[in-house]
Amino acid sequence: MPSFPLNPPSSTRAVLDSPGVLRPLETLSLATIPLFAKLTDAQIEALRNLLSFEDFRQGDVVIAQGQHSLDRIFIIVDGEASLRKTGRSPLTQEPLEYEIEVRGKGDIFGAMSVLDGEPAPVTMMAKTPLRLAVLDLKPNGRDGVSRTIRNILIAELRRTLANYVRDSLDKRVDSLRQEAEFSGYRNAVGGIVIAALSLLSFYTLALGTLPSFESYLNVNFALSPFIIVLFAAIFFPVIRKSGFPSAFFGLSLHNWRPALIFSITASLAFIAFGALVKWATIAAIPSLAGMTVISFADIRVGNAPVMMSPWYWLAVSLYLLLTPLQEFVARCGIQAPLYAFLQGGEWKRRASSIIVSNLVFAAAHAHISLEFALAAFLPGIFWGWIFARTNSLLAVSVSHFLIGGAGIFLFGIEELVSKLL
Repeated sequence: MPSFPLNPPSSTRAVLDSPGVLRPLETLSLATIPLFAKLTDAQIEALRNLLSFEDFRQGDVVIAQGQHSLDRIFIIVDGEASLRKTGRSPLTQEPLEYEIEVRGKGDIFGAMSVLDGEPAPVTMMAKTPLRLAVLDLKPNGRDGVSRTIRNILIAELRRTLANYVRDSLDKRVDSLRQEAEFSGYRNAVGGIVIAALSLLSFYTLALGTLPSFESYLNVNFALSPFIIVLFAAIFFPVIRKSGFPSAFFGLSLHNWRPALIFSITASLAFIAFGALVKWATIAAIPSLAGMTVISFADIRVGNAPVMMSPWYWLAVSLYLLLTPLQEFVARCGIQAPLYAFLQGGEWKRRASSIIVSNLVFAAAHAHISLEFALAAFLPGIFWGWIFARTNSLLAVSVSHFLIGGAGIFLFGIEELVSKLL
């Protein structure tokens, strides 16, 4: 198949590569365009009198919805074109254009209007700087070759349009399948969010009675295990029935070794940095004079401290045993579903899901003290980041073991926060 140089008018002898940058014209090989595949060399040569070439800047409208194409076929030589359909906003009912498809080099537009004689059903707009070959298929009774070319091209257009309709049906079926899956996921996430909000509301309403209940138990750490177990017991069946794969919630041992190494390394660095910050804070604030970097948690039984007693080690053991349940609620029950539910860029979805899940995580510690809840928020952000990086409940639980255990039972972070407030 021959190719021939493009000879448009002088005003269009260069293609806009980007605004303000011109590129020399190239030759167009018609053999690369499927529409011309069945034409002979002589018929392709005859297209010299039928083809014209037009350049459009980004955002220019080539043909508007409802406009007659006048038996013209548009062939994209270079760039991309956006096909847009006018509709109405579902919220304001104002006119709104929707992009329904993007076409690129070698694609055609206008075939349907040539076949049925109706106006263009959609608007064709230059999505990038665009070069088009325009083929005029108006009948020409004085030229038998033109009639032959028209008949061949019309037959090819019908075949192309039929193939396009078949492909569109396949794509529509795939789209419906994806919509059904997304609807199922959205319902599942909705159930998880409802469970989280219901639990948090119940917990908030019960805050007034929790201190008296804790006094009745006579141990200042006995209430937390009940709350953690309750939250986990509610979330577990909701997550199991959600339809999401377990790996979605980080409940998988896939790549557990690198995830664990990353978690331990990052956690030890966090602990070292936290110890340095506490030392610097004590040194810089006179009211903290006498406080040591190493200080243990205030565990009480009957309002009496029980430092390094069996009660103390029971509290440590309960904390370590219940840590995976805490992270199961915060990460699997809230952070992962929120990340899937939110829209926008990756960073925005990650950050929003981490912050919101940690607000819930910190609020769930309010029955202990405001200071403890505030102290839980900052490492909670760190654990949310660990979970986002590894998607592993194991990795984030180990990090919680290390940082939480060190902060509460080795560095006395609650005491430091209470003195700073």
